[in-house]
Amino acid sequence: MKQTNHPEPTPQLGADTHDLIDDSSRRRFIGGLGAGALLLGFGFGVGESRARSLPPSGSAPAGSPLITGRFKHPGLLADEDDFARIRIKIKNGEQPWTKWWQKLCASGDTSLTAKPNPQPACYRQDGTKWALYRDTQRAFCLALRWKISGEEAYAKSAVETLDAWSSTLKIIGTVPPGSTAHDDHTFYLMCGMQGRQFANAAEIMRTYSGWSAAGVARFQDMLRNVFVGPISKGLHGHLTDGGLWSFANWDYAALVGTLAIGVFCDDIDLYRQAIDYYTGNNHGDVHTQFGNGMAMHSVYFMHPGHLGQWQESGRDQGHSTLGMSLGGDFLEMAWKQGDDLYSAFNNRFLAGAEYVAKSNVLDKNGKQYVMPFARQSSPTGLFTAAANQSGPSLRGCWETIYNHYVNRMGIDAPYIAQMTHDTEFRNPDGGSDDMPYTTLWSRLDDYAGSLRAPFGVSGFCSEGKVTLSWWGGKGTLSYLVQRGSSANGPFSVIGSVPGDATRTFSDTPAPGVWYYRIQASNGLNLVSRAVRVAVPGELRCSIELTDGSGNTAMGWVTSPEGERLRGDGTLMNGASWGAGRLPGSASLLFDGKQSYVQLPAGMMTDVADFTLSMWTFANAPLHWDTCLLFMGLDGGACMFLAPLSGRNGGRLRFGITASGVNGTQAVEADQALPFRRWVHVAVTLRGGTAKIYIDGRLAGRDDSFELSPRQLIDQKRLLGWDGGHASFDGRIEDFRFYSMALSDAQIAALAK
Repeated sequence: MKQTNHPEPTPQLGADTHDLIDDSSRRRFIGGLGAGALLLGFGFGVGESRARSLPPSGSAPAGSPLITGRFKHPGLLADEDDFARIRIKIKNGEQPWTKWWQKLCASGDTSLTAKPNPQPACYRQDGTKWALYRDTQRAFCLALRWKISGEEAYAKSAVETLDAWSSTLKIIGTVPPGSTAHDDHTFYLMCGMQGRQFANAAEIMRTYSGWSAAGVARFQDMLRNVFVGPISKGLHGHLTDGGLWSFANWDYAALVGTLAIGVFCDDIDLYRQAIDYYTGNNHGDVHTQFGNGMAMHSVYFMHPGHLGQWQESGRDQGHSTLGMSLGGDFLEMAWKQGDDLYSAFNNRFLAGAEYVAKSNVLDKNGKQYVMPFARQSSPTGLFTAAANQSGPSLRGCWETIYNHYVNRMGIDAPYIAQMTHDTEFRNPDGGSDDMPYTTLWSRLDDYAGSLRAPFGVSGFCSEGKVTLSWWGGKGTLSYLVQRGSSANGPFSVIGSVPGDATRTFSDTPAPGVWYYRIQASNGLNLVSRAVRVAVPGELRCSIELTDGSGNTAMGWVTSPEGERLRGDGTLMNGASWGAGRLPGSASLLFDGKQSYVQLPAGMMTDVADFTLSMWTFANAPLHWDTCLLFMGLDGGACMFLAPLSGRNGGRLRFGITASGVNGTQAVEADQALPFRRWVHVAVTLRGGTAKIYIDGRLAGRDDSFELSPRQLIDQKRLLGWDGGHASFDGRIEDFRFYSMALSDAQIAALAK
């Protein structure tokens, strides 16, 4: 990047030390809002994180079956518009479609003399699996050839294959009866991957009038009874058993199979299950857990430049690229049905795909890139570095991803583009994992729309440094980074980033509130929305918890746009009011069972450094499994404050994880939370250093943190409970959350 110096407007000054500690004037402001003030209507937090999507586009999908109650047919990986486009391309001799059509026609997969080889049972540990692999691919290729050419002989052969299997197959397993081979339960993968392949072939063939209604129904029954049962049950099991016991590709196999079979069988419940799982929709059930197929789990860590560390990147690239294959198919099938999961969580799958692609391409010197990596727990242990291995994994899985993000939406994705070019030769080789001939049925024309303005800008402050990341449009020559002291400007250019570089920029401005925009150098009007960053930070949420009556605790939040808005806590499951710290005052009373306060959303958005502060009064005895605070998606991606946890008989402990309990990064005090008296508790994080305080005294420190709140979403925001064990038995008041690490002296002042 190139730094440039320009005269700066005067920044909006943030709160000084006194203002951060003594916010009585703000409390009066809250009181003046009155009972009719808008509650949590500011549209950020988990709601915004789901809605952070691509800018409006003429290529938006049609209405979702979750709304209309109807599926589009054919509507999996290829629909009628795709087939019409392919026919025109082949008729005109255009490439690469004509080349791959000719290869398909010459392939043994479309031979009319070959016959299906259905098996009553298929096991992953014996030779029967090869019959299933061959015929799922062959059925899809025959369906393609018929749908594109109209030659009925191929339709009849495809239907013959589908009917033969639906009349025969009863069992999919890992090891056959009587075998002494180890049962690793990988039949689960066959149910998902081959279920998706069969469903795609059948979805095309349902448009053939020669396939009888009885044949269609029998094939639907086979998919329901043999394929989808185990994978649907597996997804449901993750919701209740802690979630992260399998790698991402297992979940994606289940997701892609469940969704594909749901569409072909017109089963809205299966379709909804897959969509809800990927997006982490817990429908208000705080007990729900998700596995590594949930978008936030599969893209474990967001590095600068929107490079998303994939859950299996520390394992190997073969399994990482399998996640791309299955994930790309899953998102494309949802898109065809009208659900845009591609853009969920600010294009999180794109971030993961760019990371995996960059791990498998070579730089201009013919060397593999050294990838940024945050340590991560996995089902087989701790990962500490990306597994680039001895060379790239050239799985032919990139077409759907490339064609959506680059050709359909006009987004710059250079590493995905390079991988698509490098792996096109693998098109015919669907093998047992991937769909074959992806360039033929997936390739779109090169993007020809207007150059996209930069979008999806995020900015956070850590140790006084602001880090920006953004998405850019294909064809952008370079990016100009602008800074101003107001959302409406004026803005000054403070640096530039080449169009072929990682889209990130760091700035170390004076303390205050700053606004940043990214402009594409190609045009003055190609400018992102402004993103606001407080340096070094600000008070993001304050709830006194001293109301004394009612089911809400009055509080306020600072939105990412800088607005101070009502953000009340909601008393849940028997939470009530008790005596406060000062004579005649009140505090929040928890019953030690399941009571809690639902905190307002949004306080963790783009927060790296932070301070958490509260006053507590614990009854005796303390319980090891109780919790003062729990915030995050689920038990696998959360941060928590526990009064009696960790080593040496239990100590006050703060932890944060994005990969399950074994991935927890924690700081412990030198003692448990004192009980039967009021105690001030605080936690700070600055860069990689976490500190924990008791009554203003520094009681513990850890310098190895890599995670911070910005890596999480705040779907669960529970004060006094973790959603799974007994709630806190005692009282809490004066909850505060800052987007900065307060100093030792400031913490001591809060504890007075």
